[in-house]
Amino acid sequence: MYILMLSRGIPSSRYPQWGCFEKDQAEALAALGHKVIVLSVDSRFLFSWRKIGMTHLVMGNVEYYNMFLCPGVIASLLGLKFNRWLKKIQVLYLYKRIKKKHGIPEILYGQFFFNSFLGLFIKSEDGIPLVGIEHAARFNENVLDKNTSLMAHYVYDHTDAIIAVSESLRRSLFYHFQKNAVVVHNMANRSYFEKEYVVKERSSKLVFVATGSLIYRKGFDLLIAAFDKLKLPADLWELNIIGGGEEHGNLQKQINEVGLQNNIHLLGQKNKEEIVVLLSQSDVFVLPSRNENFSVAVLEALACGLPVIASICGGIRECIEDFNGLLFPVDDVDALADALKYMFEHYDQYERKKIAEDCKNRFSPKVIAQQLTHVFEQTVEDFKKKN
Repeated sequence: MYILMLSRGIPSSRYPQWGCFEKDQAEALAALGHKVIVLSVDSRFLFSWRKIGMTHLVMGNVEYYNMFLCPGVIASLLGLKFNRWLKKIQVLYLYKRIKKKHGIPEILYGQFFFNSFLGLFIKSEDGIPLVGIEHAARFNENVLDKNTSLMAHYVYDHTDAIIAVSESLRRSLFYHFQKNAVVVHNMANRSYFEKEYVVKERSSKLVFVATGSLIYRKGFDLLIAAFDKLKLPADLWELNIIGGGEEHGNLQKQINEVGLQNNIHLLGQKNKEEIVVLLSQSDVFVLPSRNENFSVAVLEALACGLPVIASICGGIRECIEDFNGLLFPVDDVDALADALKYMFEHYDQYERKKIAEDCKNRFSPKVIAQQLTHVFEQTVEDFKKKN
């Protein structure tokens, strides 16, 4: 099958998380024998140089076409209609280049509603079925902002199939748009499964690890507060937080104020290969988020055999059970401290090999790519019957 994916962008050494799980899915689908082309329009506002115009890259069995003209926030100063017109021009320019070289795709696959919106321009151009997959945490809110509501309503009225990355998100999409979605979970990057599994022996110090952007929604302030409340022996534990973001200064200040600078370390942003190594050297993963849908970071930790402590948000109940972790209510510092204490005292009860094998059986690239393929094939079949 020839799949044209509409993505946020292409991961780079400077921004390794930008478009990373789109890239993971593209590679997984290509590994099944599909022809996958990735199209993206970059409208971020960044204080760094980017090539103006089209960028074409080939990585593995996937080709990437990206366009950057100007940040969306600047284009929006001339009005929402102008901003959307500018994106339409860029999308169709890229599509015509792709079409000339590769032909007409069998299916369009939009990542997030705003990329599925761009896919509608291509759909109207050549009458291609469009599948949209939704990840956005904003849909967990009871009330959506006006722009999100208007765009998402339009998108989901015109897509041919909708995928939600968790059961809770599927319910949220139905609540907001009265549209039924198919649940296909996120996947962990193949590098987490390719490394030969080695059971890590517990050392004298229990190593906790957390990954994610350093933003308020990720709840790292709660995690620091919970460790401060717990007062574990300082020589028996450490916490490494992987990621960068606007809250770095505030979090470091909080760490210093509670006197845990020798135990809690902000390691900054890392690429996939570095994260694999850091996770394999750790004992317990913690997700203290205030809002998530289906955390890829949790899947990556499970793939490395780490038991997980996670807040009950989004689809976390769909991957965490008694044998592989503990759950606590969102924003509940006391419950988080209790979970950390329990894990500190009972870590040896968790079987890392069992955790890793379960993750591979449920969330490996091959498993998820097969589920996506089934949705695509069914959508194409239904589309042909209607047309």
